[in-house]
Amino acid sequence: MRFDIKFYLIAMFFVIFDLEAVFIFAWAVSVRENGWQGYGEMLVFIGILTATLIYLWRIGALEWSSFTKTRSKFKGQNSK
Repeated sequence: MRFDIKFYLIAMFFVIFDLEAVFIFAWAVSVRENGWQGYGEMLVFIGILTATLIYLWRIGALEWSSFTKTRSKFKGQNSK
């Protein structure tokens, strides 16, 4: 049985963001030992995560249905 590529793409996103949650948890456990430098590094890390998630959302990588793609096609035709 063949699956749509979206299933694999979402699974990869889940694994990547889940692994990053482990890094954030490890940082939270050792936050007192890391000090302000560790806090700044984690802010940069979370900022990169947020930028990546926003990028994936904007390009439509997280969309499950083809309705949004067809809607954008027809939107341009109706405005003429």
